[in-house]
Order: sequence, then structure tokens, then C-alpha cells
Amino acid sequence: MCGRFVITGDPFGIGFKDNFNITPGTKIPIKTLDSDGELKTWSYSPLWKTDMNLINCRYETMNLKPSFKKAKRCIIPFSGWYEWTNVEGKKVPYYHYTDISYFAGLSNDSGCLIVTQKSIGKNSVIHERQPGLVSNNNLSDWLMHGFLDDTSSDFGINFYKVSNIVNNPINNNKTLIEEQ
Repeated sequence: MCGRFVITGDPFGIGFKDNFNITPGTKIPIKTLDSDGELKTWSYSPLWKTDMNLINCRYETMNLKPSFKKAKRCIIPFSGWYEWTNVEGKKVPYYHYTDISYFAGLSNDSGCLIVTQKSIGKNSVIHERQPGLVSNNNLSDWLMHGFLDDTSSDFGINFYKVSNIVNNPINNNKTLIEEQ
């Protein structure tokens, strides 16, 4: 789920540049209750096990896992994300987008991760999980340990097939999100 995503613009005014192929380990902008915007590494380890390198966690169980007990809530801006599905034995990438602008996330001193939920609607034909999305109306609630927006809503998520050049993390330009 969501092993790559896209951020265009400088969402929090901290000098971030367009990135059309964000991979785990990349420094990405996040916002927490304590910070109006900072760069964090997209890779999370609990403070007691510094080599875990998690990039996501399940919303349904995050409050039960010791790894996330001391994590701060964060929001991660995005323009879209990539998911792959198997078509006749080949991995085919799809670009997903919606009007929502933020992933739900968790962070600590080591980095951050994306909170995931069960895929809803037509999105579930590509992958069984999707990023947890946070609407502008729910930003404060999420950051203050509230709930995700309605997890049964598909949030108008759309997707289309893109070129497999996105498979190579070296590639990073606007052509990656062009429909094929």
C-alpha cells in the first residue's frame, strides 16, 4: 500500500520542491500539533527499536501496537499516490488522486509513516489497502488523537494507469503521472 506518492508545490512553505516519485527514506513535509511544517524522513522506527523502518501502519490496530504508543499524529500532504496491481503476471502502476490533500500519519524523532485503511469502492480493485485520508474539516481532530474521516467513504478517489517508468525511483518528473 502506498509505497510511492507525489507532492507538488511547497505545502507548508518550508522549501519543499515538487517530487513525482517519493520513495521510503525521502524527507517529506509533515505538520503536527507542535509544528506548522517540518521535513521528516518517511521511515518510522519505534524509539526502542531503531532499525524497523516502517512506512505504514493499519488504522484499525495502530492504538494496540507498542510501536505507536508514543507517536505523534501528523498530516502528510500529497497530490496523488501510486498503487500496483498484477495484470497477466505483470505489475501495472496506477496513479490515484482525490480532492483530499492530506494523508493521516504518525511521527516521532526517527521519522514518519502513513496510516492505512481498508480500500473503499472502486479503489479496492487495485489494492486492498489505501492511505487514510484527512479532510480539511478534520485536520485538528486527527492531530488531537481523534478519528479518521468516514472510513466508509471513497472520497471521490479516481485512478488511471501510468507508465512503468515510475517503477524506477531515479525517475522523477511530471510525465510519471500522465495517463497511459
